[in-house]
Amino acid sequence: MTLSARNIVLIVFALLLTGCESMTVSECKVADWSRVGAADGAKGESDRRIADYTEDCGKAGIVPNAKAYRRGWDAGIVQFCTAANGWREGVLGHSSKASVCQGQTGYSVFSQYLEAGLEVYRLNEKLQRNAREIARLQDKLEASKKDDEKKDIRADLRHLDREQFRLRNMLTQQQFLKP
Repeated sequence: MTLSARNIVLIVFALLLTGCESMTVSECKVADWSRVGAADGAKGESDRRIADYTEDCGKAGIVPNAKAYRRGWDAGIVQFCTAANGWREGVLGHSSKASVCQGQTGYSVFSQYLEAGLEVYRLNEKLQRNAREIARLQDKLEASKKDDEKKDIRADLRHLDREQFRLRNMLTQQQFLKP
C-alpha cells in the first residue's frame, strides 16, 4: 500500500491538530481540576494553562473549575521548583522555566541550579559546534594540495583541540554542581 503525498500531508496535519488540543472532550467531562492543576504544576507548566483547558473544554460546554485548578497548581509547583528540577531543565536548555517558579518559595534555589544546568547545556553546545568544525577542517585538510594551507589548517585544528580540552574541563567542573 502506497500513500500519496497528499494523503501523507493530510495525516501529518491531522496529527498536528490533535497535538494542539490540551484536553479531549471526554477528559474534560471527568476532570478533577485540582489534580489536573497539581499535575501541571509538578511538570512546571504555567498556571495560564487553565486558559487552554477553558477554551478546549468550552467547545463541549464544560467550564473548568479555575479555583480548584489553582489550588492544585499551587501544590504542584512547589514540587517542581527544586534544585534537581532546575538543574534538569537547565541541562535540557529550557531557560523559560525560570518564569514558572518566579514568586514561588523555591525560586532562588531553582534559578541557581537552572543557571548552572544552562551552563552545562551551553558548554555541550559549544563542544558539538567545535566537533563539527574539526570534522570540516579535517575534510579540508585531506582535500588540500598546498603545504601552506595544510599548515594553517593544522594550526586551526590544534587550537580547536586545546579549546575542546578546556571546554571538557569546564564541563567536568560544572557537573560537580549537580544537586
